[in-house]
Amino acid sequence: MPGAAERVEGVPLINSALLVLKTLSPLDEMVLRVRCGETWAFDEIMAETEGRVLGLAYRLLGDKDQARDASQEAYLRIFKSLDSYRIGESFIAWAGRITANVCCDYLKKREYGAVDSQILGSIPSPDSDQAETSVLRQQHRELVQRALSTLTPAERSALVLRDMEGLSTDETARVLGLKAGTVRTQISSARSKIKSFCQRILHKSGQSQGGRP
Repeated sequence: MPGAAERVEGVPLINSALLVLKTLSPLDEMVLRVRCGETWAFDEIMAETEGRVLGLAYRLLGDKDQARDASQEAYLRIFKSLDSYRIGESFIAWAGRITANVCCDYLKKREYGAVDSQILGSIPSPDSDQAETSVLRQQHRELVQRALSTLTPAERSALVLRDMEGLSTDETARVLGLKAGTVRTQISSARSKIKSFCQRILHKSGQSQGGRP
């Protein structure tokens, strides 16, 4: 009975296909639409992800205008690379990796120029007994800025994703397309540089005050 055999074998296949469709994330569904020729669906992808993409670009670059330019370039790369995205992965992480790469290119071009004020704000200030005046606090921020300006694009990207975006080391590594060990090294190096600069200013400040408590 061929008909019965087809029905018996067909039901699991149909159910399996339906199960796959039901487990797709909304972003994955949009990606499939774009791949099927519904290019307007990419506008929906942008609407769903622009907050994360633009936010990441701003944290990495520290400049709103450059962040907007970088996010636009990132979306161009995302659209052109959409066929390489593997359905079922994290689209946000995949798009974040492309965005981070674009921002790294921007950082290289400007030779580690501007410093993100949000990163500066995230660096602990000196203890209150060491920062009795606003002048010292300003000196501290200026020194942190100099320290951050010496970070390589790779160190800055790793530091932003790990310490500001709140990603784990493994997640940061996936976004940047690096090994976790490499990311740990970059973050450790970045933190060490910043800490060294901060300690230096506090030490000099203590000397200038003649060791007063």
